[in-house]
Amino acid sequence: MSMSENISNKLHSPDTELSRRLLEYFERAGAMIDSNPRFRDEYLLDFTVTALEDVHAHVNLGIHVTSETDDLDRQQAFLQASNRGIVLKSLYIEIDEETVESGGLLVAFGTCLSFLFDRRYSHIKAMGVRMHPDCSFNFFDIEESVDRLERMSLDEELSVGEDIDGRIIAYFTDKGFGFIQTDEERKFFFHIANVVDDELRTRLPAYVPGEIIPVEFQYGGHDGKKYPKAINVTVIEDDDDYDDDDDDY
Repeated sequence: MSMSENISNKLHSPDTELSRRLLEYFERAGAMIDSNPRFRDEYLLDFTVTALEDVHAHVNLGIHVTSETDDLDRQQAFLQASNRGIVLKSLYIEIDEETVESGGLLVAFGTCLSFLFDRRYSHIKAMGVRMHPDCSFNFFDIEESVDRLERMSLDEELSVGEDIDGRIIAYFTDKGFGFIQTDEERKFFFHIANVVDDELRTRLPAYVPGEIIPVEFQYGGHDGKKYPKAINVTVIEDDDDYDDDDDDY
């Protein structure tokens, strides 16, 4: 099974019933729906709204429905799929059974209309909306949510001061900061002030874009920033191979 199939199965199997009920509500409200399995399997969209009754404006809204709140894997996959541009706009809806039973389907339909036609959201391609049992709701920036959840996940996984290996992939000599990437493709921010290796401090001002420098560092938390911080950065020297020939005297 491919990675995309694994992600798709995880995203869609738990909330099929919620998705179906929302789809049927949209159809009763006069929406034209495309529920092609290809959209679910390849683009992680439960269904797509392609037209609205008596509305002549162009409509192309992909929808993903989940009962999970703050699910990092789901949000990452949704954002990645949305960036592929198969639909003009994508909405990630968090709604549970309790909210549905209290009238949440009507409100969910209203949030879709708002995301489609409210000019405040006209420039936004992907958005999240969280439905509450009292039928109130709040839109949220899906990219900011993913960043926040990634930071929380990192804090749960790593302790401040924990040793990590990585490589400097970018350094801005005029600003004195750069980025380190690990084998897991996590990016860490570092400042020249966090470099404790004299050789590396001397080397960085002459950094050439594209240069890769193996380093080790410690996790310094994230301070609410987009990228976690690397501290106590030191260079990892490559081991040189020597031929130790015996000297003849």
